[in-house]
Amino acid sequence: MTEQTDKFTYDFHFAEQKEKEVTDKGQTDYNNFIKEFNNFPWLDQLDKANTLGKTSATITAHDLKTKTELWVSIAGDRNQYGYIIGYNAPKTIKGGLFRKERTTKWVTMYTTEDTTKIFKLYELFFKRDTLGLTNELKKLDFFGETESQIQD
Repeated sequence: MTEQTDKFTYDFHFAEQKEKEVTDKGQTDYNNFIKEFNNFPWLDQLDKANTLGKTSATITAHDLKTKTELWVSIAGDRNQYGYIIGYNAPKTIKGGLFRKERTTKWVTMYTTEDTTKIFKLYELFFKRDTLGLTNELKKLDFFGETESQIQD
């Protein structure tokens, strides 16, 4: 492992951007990330997404060492909104009759309206406490899971 891969980065996806387009924000740590989260124009971005009929604004933290991501998107409208939290992590898919076993990036999604819960999730993510993170995620409302559209 090199120092280059033992770091966290983050990016923003703004409502007016194309679906898979992001604005890279560079290297980060927990404190900086939470500051950026709190300063992010969530409600303005939610209004834009609803007006444009586009994807919601999203902030994603990437752990380059473990090749995992934790992201948050906002959903709803200015008067009633919540957050979708996604955890992207490698998952082994068992082989079948004509398929080999393979490892893929898998996303599991949950919802909450409570930003203090989101901050706790990111604290665990930045500590690389995978067990604690997955246990806290399971306390939230399950939203869905699927193979990630973006594979490394």
